[in-house]
Amino acid sequence: MAPSELDRLLHTHLRKETVKAALPAYTGLGFSRIVLAVTDRRVLAVRSAYWSLKDKGLAWADPVDEVALGELPHELRTKGTYTGNTYVHLRRADGTTLKLNPRNGFAGDHEGTRRNVRALYDAIPTRF
Repeated sequence: MAPSELDRLLHTHLRKETVKAALPAYTGLGFSRIVLAVTDRRVLAVRSAYWSLKDKGLAWADPVDEVALGELPHELRTKGTYTGNTYVHLRRADGTTLKLNPRNGFAGDHEGTRRNVRALYDAIPTRF
C-alpha cells in the first residue's frame, strides 16, 4: 500500500499531527481490515474496506502514551517456513487488547509485513 493511499485515507482524521507510522492491519481472523496510524499524540484505527482503501470511519483513537505493544511479535511458520503472517498484540488505553496482522496485502510480500512490524514497534515505545 503506497504512502499516498494511506495519507488519503487518514487525512480527515488527523488534527495537525505528525504521522510516525501508517500501515494496514488485518483483524478478526483476517476478516476485517483497519489502517493504523501512529502520530506524535495518538494511535488511530480507521476502518477500511477489505479490498479497497475506502474510509469506513474512525474505529478508535487513543493517546500514544496509553497504548502498548506486546513484547515480541509472533511470526507464523508452517513446517519451519515463514508464512508472511506476523501477529502483534496491542493494548488500548481502556485495557482491551487487539491481535493485529500488519500486512500490506492478503498474500505474499513477506518483507513488507516485517517492515510494517518494525515501523509499528519503532513508533510505539511502550511494551506489556
